[in-house]
Amino acid sequence: NKLLGRSVYSSQDQLGGPQVMVPNGVTHQVVSDDQEGMTAILDWLSYVPKDVSSIPPICQLSGDDWDRDVEFAPPKQPYDPRDFLRGTMTADGSRLRGFFDT
Repeated sequence: NKLLGRSVYSSQDQLGGPQVMVPNGVTHQVVSDDQEGMTAILDWLSYVPKDVSSIPPICQLSGDDWDRDVEFAPPKQPYDPRDFLRGTMTADGSRLRGFFDT
């Protein structure tokens, strides 16, 4: 925590809290309380096999045609590359679809 004899950060949250981890993609979800956290954990676990010899749960995909247009186009200025996958909202409130949104 000390660089050149002085403190660089005052807590572990400054070093790697949500404000650092979420934009970097290390943390995928931030919740407001324990109940919401447990709900999120159970949701994430629903994608994991029940044991080492089982296959992951498979759900039927629907509503996303293979030949639909991807409306998001990377701008000239810096942008969040995740927008290309999930889509994004424009300044006027309309939605631009990405690769994996439905």
